[in-house]
Amino acid sequence: MIRWGEPVFLWLLLAVPAIAALGLVAARLRRRRLERAIEPALLPALVPDRLGWLAGLKQALLLAGLALLLVAAARPKWGEQLQLYKGRGIDVVIALDGSKSMFAEDVKPNRLARAKAELAALIDGLAGNAVGIVAFAGEAHVMCPLTTDLDAARLFLDIIDPDQMPVPGTDFGRAIDVATSLFNPAENKHKALILVTDGDDLGKNTPQAVQRAVEQGVRIFPVAIATPEGAPIPERDAQGTLKEYKKDKDGSLVMSRMDERSLILIAKATDGRFLRVEGFSAERLVAELDRMRKKEIGGGGYADYVERYQLFLIIAFVLVLAGLALSNRRGPWLRRNRRTTETPRTQSEEEEGRER
Repeated sequence: MIRWGEPVFLWLLLAVPAIAALGLVAARLRRRRLERAIEPALLPALVPDRLGWLAGLKQALLLAGLALLLVAAARPKWGEQLQLYKGRGIDVVIALDGSKSMFAEDVKPNRLARAKAELAALIDGLAGNAVGIVAFAGEAHVMCPLTTDLDAARLFLDIIDPDQMPVPGTDFGRAIDVATSLFNPAENKHKALILVTDGDDLGKNTPQAVQRAVEQGVRIFPVAIATPEGAPIPERDAQGTLKEYKKDKDGSLVMSRMDERSLILIAKATDGRFLRVEGFSAERLVAELDRMRKKEIGGGGYADYVERYQLFLIIAFVLVLAGLALSNRRGPWLRRNRRTTETPRTQSEEEEGRER
């Protein structure tokens, strides 16, 4: 099966027949102008060396070369080849809060949607690093182990859904412990944990989990996707229609607010950096991670299709050069061939004339 790296160039192939048609129309118009100005019987005598089929061949070579150049520009690929990755980078685990409070809309369109958009941009900037994904609420789950396949990491990030989290609530301690388990315990550097949450921690063991992360050399970068003012938590039906806002057992409206202080303490204890949603940018966080000491990352592999544009490019250049070099007039070899074919007839005619 052929795949195309830049398929947009294939649309330009539609212009090749149009160019050929324009060439034919232009040639006919020139012929008609000559016929109106000169007697048709005199044309061969006025331009005896011009051959129409050579002009057609020249145009065909140039158009075929142009078509193959466009095919080469579209980068055809077929045949799989294993590509091995090796470079320098760090291990980055992204822990995304998947609790119901992430549906709050103090950050538009809501906290979860904004977090996913920001993290997708972050992953795009992490080429050369190993990335893992953890989803957490009252419990934490590994969605994607550390990998250099950023497309796979982005896919697992996108499927995190609070409605699918089995245990409600938000437990930073569980998220930190599960995320830390993905790192190599034999290393005490090159480790970063991006903790993305609305900052409402209901766990009991967060300080102990933070201490364990410090002992393993994990730097935590909390990202608060919420506002200090907070917002109510919407509850929707299967069709996405708002039913009501969450209330406590006394019937009071539950407001989800950012616990900024706890996130700042986590960042300070692990030599990380706390980021608010208002000032967050993927480029800024990537720059922070780039300052960390890097290690050799390799051993990962992926199947990719082999580029085959070279063959089309070579043939295209040959055809274009041949078309440019070809003249539409009779060359010396054609003249010699014509004299060779005409010589026996002329000699025989002379002998017949002598006999008579």
